Amino acid sequence: MAKPHSDGEGSDFEGDTATVARKKEEVIPDSVDHFLGQLLESIKSRNIQEINRLYETVFNQLTDRYYGKTKWPSAYAVGDAIGNDEVLFLILYKELYYRHIYARLNPVSFEDRVGSWKNYTQLLDLMIDTLSEGEDIGIALPAQWLWDILDEFVYHYQTYSTYCHKTAKMQKEKDIKELQGNPGVFDTTKVLNYLHKLVRYSLIEEWLVNPENPNGKAGAFTDESTRLVGYFALMQLLRMHSLLGDYRLALETIDKIDFRAEVPLFYRIPACHVTVYYYMGFAHMMMRRYVDASRTFQDILVFLSKISAVNSLSYQYDQMLKKQDQMYVLLLMCNALCPQPLDESLEKPIREKHADKQMRLQQQLESCFEELFSYACPKFVAAAAPDFEHLENFSPNEAHQRQLHLFLQEVKQQQALPTIGSYMKLYTSLQTSKLAQLCEMDEEGLRDQLMCVIHKTRQLVHQKEGPPLQGVLQPCGEVEFYLDGDMVHINSQKPQRPHEGVFLEHIVKFQDILKRMDKLEK
Repeated sequence: MAKPHSDGEGSDFEGDTATVARKKEEVIPDSVDHFLGQLLESIKSRNIQEINRLYETVFNQLTDRYYGKTKWPSAYAVGDAIGNDEVLFLILYKELYYRHIYARLNPVSFEDRVGSWKNYTQLLDLMIDTLSEGEDIGIALPAQWLWDILDEFVYHYQTYSTYCHKTAKMQKEKDIKELQGNPGVFDTTKVLNYLHKLVRYSLIEEWLVNPENPNGKAGAFTDESTRLVGYFALMQLLRMHSLLGDYRLALETIDKIDFRAEVPLFYRIPACHVTVYYYMGFAHMMMRRYVDASRTFQDILVFLSKISAVNSLSYQYDQMLKKQDQMYVLLLMCNALCPQPLDESLEKPIREKHADKQMRLQQQLESCFEELFSYACPKFVAAAAPDFEHLENFSPNEAHQRQLHLFLQEVKQQQALPTIGSYMKLYTSLQTSKLAQLCEMDEEGLRDQLMCVIHKTRQLVHQKEGPPLQGVLQPCGEVEFYLDGDMVHINSQKPQRPHEGVFLEHIVKFQDILKRMDKLEK
């Protein structure tokens, strides 16, 4: 295993005498000191079950008891208590320390932002150095903690980008100088590079293609923690590319994810499960693949409605609830742009909590789409920091406005489609002149709109096999029609599914659920 090392720049173990003296004056309660001792011993003995108990339960209980509105003890104080030579433990402790600051103690100081970055680079460099030598990551941690490390790493990057743009807007000289003096902190290229290295050196993509390990390789094939780190890095790359607005690359990132496995790895962590479906569904929506987006959101929302496995003490619990609500909103927007049958189990929560949104969306109100998109979309980031030398025409929300503009353009182009479709449902064939009269437009304009309907209702649709980016182009509108001269011929009788098909599908679905339950119990 590679040795933990410091980057030598402003480490938590350096500082002026006054700062060190102040840190040493901190008093650590006996129960917290006992927790730290137990955690150290469990990490050294690689007792994952005990680490998970301390991490998921005891840490949150102590936070609520002692540190609800203050910081946990500094790394100086903890180092004095358990020994400064336990460098790996102190890196992991600081990961918890900074995460607590971000979750509970806003606003986060610039010093803490830089400290968080340096600590993550130490931890990830340690993992990558060990993996590049052909070993495992050298750290035995519970799946939830491994997920939280990478999830929080990207979250800190996201909030740092927001902070940079707010600082540029406020134009406070002191804050701008701090940012200019630390150009590498949460740099987009560096963050992506760390995630790509974890994927590459962990061999996770090779394991996903063939987990049998015919060539006797290490990495994800032999160590579970290494496998999970690589897997979770793929999920964070999906998230990163979505935040940057590159939806095609986002979906390419998860080409090899085990969606068809009996129990996919993302089932182990509810937050991971939600993340992959939220960003995959959003990417489909922005690529105008509303059928796939609707199916994705329905799948995860139905799943969430049937479980209650999320730790309510976890700092992510509220975020999970918010993501669930956002996915309901995204589902309604997809359904307004391309109506699809909704799962029966979702109709009640939609009726109880989102009926007003559904009604406004059906009226094709642009202001409603804008409001709901802004609520339910990811918090987009700009790939580069602001140019602090030229801030005259700077817009801090440019990344969000660009994605909003693209989405609203699509909404505007479809505004006439529901009206045309509603009249077509009343006929099996009619003249274009009559349809134009009903729609209150001239015949030439109607032909343009009909071409628009044909184009906009043809989408790539995933066929339940292959990677998420694949699909077959097919019509997805409520009404099928074709033009023959000045006549519009409409297929008003859409094919109905045979009853036996419905029963067989549900039998298979319940068998699948029972198999997964048995697998999880074992």
